Amino acid sequence: MPRRVSPYGSAEDAESAALARGRPMAGGELASTMTARDIAAEAAGAIRALNELASDGADFAGLDDVRQVIASLGRMTQDLPRLCEQLARMLVAQREDGQITRAPGQDPDFWVAEAVEALAAAGQAADMLAAALGQAGQTSAALRSSSAGRLCGVDLDRDLRDARHRGVGGIADR
Repeated sequence: MPRRVSPYGSAEDAESAALARGRPMAGGELASTMTARDIAAEAAGAIRALNELASDGADFAGLDDVRQVIASLGRMTQDLPRLCEQLARMLVAQREDGQITRAPGQDPDFWVAEAVEALAAAGQAADMLAAALGQAGQTSAALRSSSAGRLCGVDLDRDLRDARHRGVGGIADR
């Protein structure tokens, strides 16, 4: 049996509350004139653009760019579970308000319950995605670029390893 979501107020109330809690996007005034549908389309377009850039690889200057994209995706996915829950509440509220009506041969209660269950699953998957991106961010922070240990063409890491191998003490050995 699908999990029931208890809405608070009407569908309009739920949508208004969700929009009121929203943070304005960069661009301020423009973002306030955009609908939820417009913002979702922009987010999908941004992901498509990131995919195209990543597939070329040329527009990623280095490891710091990869880390920054991972961090930004992590921040984006943190709010997805809550959004899924809010969308489920809106569907239930719209059904209860009579905005979703019965079509011949269809049971809207069944389809709303199915959508609510799917949104709950999507929210759980988004939680897992956020956690995985957090782990990727932590792990990538441990990585170094091949030029990170170089100073004016000198590989400091290799020089330190060579010095240790030869038995020459350094600052790191003290």
